[in-house]
Amino acid sequence: MRSSITFIVLTAAGILSVSTAHAACTGTNGRGWGKGNGNGQFEMTASDKNCRISFPGFIDDVRKTRTPATDVTITRKPAKGSVSVVAGKGLVYTPGPNFKGKDRFCTKNRSAKIKGKTLSGCITVTVR
Repeated sequence: MRSSITFIVLTAAGILSVSTAHAACTGTNGRGWGKGNGNGQFEMTASDKNCRISFPGFIDDVRKTRTPATDVTITRKPAKGSVSVVAGKGLVYTPGPNFKGKDRFCTKNRSAKIKGKTLSGCITVTVR
């Protein structure tokens, strides 16, 4: 019998619910994206097929809103896997066959809703 545990995490952007039976990775996009130094950290197991990563977002502290930066350019490809952009959903990192360790890729992100601003940085995925 397979059991499932659901974690509820309160974040600045809202509530995130992750079911361990369906979660392919855990982590965060981190801080620094607005200054060009985004530093995301995610972990996954070798048995997971991929790591689904949300788009970094433009945060408006006054209005208390988050606008995902969905126009994504990969500026540095991962060395040990691949990353793809899924429109409206996020990024999907897939490790290469039998890879375990750390892999890193970088992105530049924009949103049609936020004119003239860019988010950029790198994400490290650790495959255990």
